[in-house]
Amino acid sequence: MSAPSPQVPRPRIQGLSDLIFGLALSIGALQFISNPPANANNLFGDLAEFAFTFLILINVWNRYTTTTSVMPVETPLMIRLNMLLLFLVAIEPFLFGVLFVPGLDTTVGEPASICFALDIAGMNLILAYFTHLLASEEKNLIPKELIHRYKGIRNVLALGAAIFLASALPPLWVVVYAGIPLRIYLWLFTLPVIFLPRLIWELK
Repeated sequence: MSAPSPQVPRPRIQGLSDLIFGLALSIGALQFISNPPANANNLFGDLAEFAFTFLILINVWNRYTTTTSVMPVETPLMIRLNMLLLFLVAIEPFLFGVLFVPGLDTTVGEPASICFALDIAGMNLILAYFTHLLASEEKNLIPKELIHRYKGIRNVLALGAAIFLASALPPLWVVVYAGIPLRIYLWLFTLPVIFLPRLIWELK
């Protein structure tokens, strides 16, 4: 009888990720509850803002859980990237809440918007790397007929990361249209660019 091999504890990444995503969504909702709208216009504005952050987080969660359900995460690099992704998810509601505080001073709003852009760019970049690993033919993690689809999703995630990264450039906060910095318009434009192609690929 050979001696039993030592048991190495497996990291509880999945349970921790569900908790952090749930908390991030809850904190985002509580921020709006703590500041109830004064009129109908404010109500619809708050709903639009919450829908924006909800759409980002729920799509990150969907892509993350789809990826980690197939790909092993026990290597040191994967564990660190998972922790970094969860950190970026955890701070997203805080940055978003700071960014849309009524009457926010520009000395706070500009760095908050830059941090928010880098935060979303980081999420998309990590997810693009995870999807790239799934699409690797050498690793045989997914059926070969799905490789083309995952490569397309990887490319869209990388494009989203590049756009949010570019949106952090200082001039995009200075240029304003209808009282809204160009940086925020770029974020709104990026959402259909990122999500519609991914939705088409995932429905095929």
